[in-house]
Amino acid sequence: MRKLFIVGFGVGNDDFRTKKAVDVIQSADRVLTFSRFYKNDPTIENIDLTELMKQLNCPLSGITVVLVGGDCCFFSITQKIVREFSHLYEIELINGISSIQYFSAKIAVPYDDAKLISVHGRNERIVSHTAYNKKIFVLTGGKYKAHDLCRILYENGLTDVKIQIGEKLSCSDEKIVNGNPITLKDMIFDDLSVMYIENESARIPNTPISDDDFIRGQTPMTKEEIRCVSLRKLGILPNDILYDIGAGTGSMSVEMARCAFEGIVYAIEKDKEAVELIEKNRIKHGAFNIIVLKIQAPERFAELPVPNKAFIGGSSGNIDTIVNVLINMNPKIKIVANAVSLQSLNQILNTYSVFGLTETETICVNIAKSKKVGNYDIMTAQNPIYIVTGIRRELCES
Repeated sequence: MRKLFIVGFGVGNDDFRTKKAVDVIQSADRVLTFSRFYKNDPTIENIDLTELMKQLNCPLSGITVVLVGGDCCFFSITQKIVREFSHLYEIELINGISSIQYFSAKIAVPYDDAKLISVHGRNERIVSHTAYNKKIFVLTGGKYKAHDLCRILYENGLTDVKIQIGEKLSCSDEKIVNGNPITLKDMIFDDLSVMYIENESARIPNTPISDDDFIRGQTPMTKEEIRCVSLRKLGILPNDILYDIGAGTGSMSVEMARCAFEGIVYAIEKDKEAVELIEKNRIKHGAFNIIVLKIQAPERFAELPVPNKAFIGGSSGNIDTIVNVLINMNPKIKIVANAVSLQSLNQILNTYSVFGLTETETICVNIAKSKKVGNYDIMTAQNPIYIVTGIRRELCES
């Protein structure tokens, strides 16, 4: 079988190429790449990615080398090549010094306790990662360059984080800039820059919050114990896209955001005072992956990303329209709704049935809390709450 080496060839400067990489290249019958760093080397055929894949599909006898960035196992074309051409070649990987390794050493910040992500060619959720991680190294490029990420952080309220950006690393015109989203958002950085983001106020995901920790006002709030059960029934995953419909004070939105710490929560609320409270609680609890929308559900749902799950705390009598729209957006969606009255419970159950949420569970939660009366502690009952979960089980199992 023909031999194919995928070689991580360093960060750009020849001084950072490993001896193993140099030896393999010298023994190769052909060397291919699509990286900008090798355009002036006549021994290396620099082509675009489509042409690279086409040539690999036509094996030649001898040794073929494909040059990639320093770490050929971190957000690299390596995985695609291995997946598509392992039947044509015996493939061996040779790692090199990556830009994150180089930048980490350059700014003297270890990365063993940092979140490592790449937004090059993908839509990573930089706001979510920044909100819940104290240290992040980011590979930028394509649609999301370093200045784009600074602007996104600024627009979402993460203005106090510290940022270092390295561009053209290891090259003669290398530059490292320090600042924050406010000072850096209007600058222009090289396409393949590396960012280091430090958020000293990052919150710990999945940490529950007590009712007393929320700014309340006069807006109704889903109580702590009800939030706990409702969150459990939603079964939120870290990268979920979630809707909190009738978000009220934002208590569920904040807790949902902490569970979906790599995802997004859309807090949907029609009342102006409630929207202001959600914004305050969003900032207070560092839940920057909440996007607050002042709309009457299901207005503008078609403009939003498709949700994995939805919580309905209030529907203003539109439960049937809301569920219909959600089901059309995602037939596999899981919906959890809360009801206080028997009439609301009946309406939710009928709506679930009409729109095919055949796997339905209803829980009645009765909470009593202790209250001091003189020298005695007595239990005071709260209103019972119905928590209704609906899902199309046959679709979710397919």
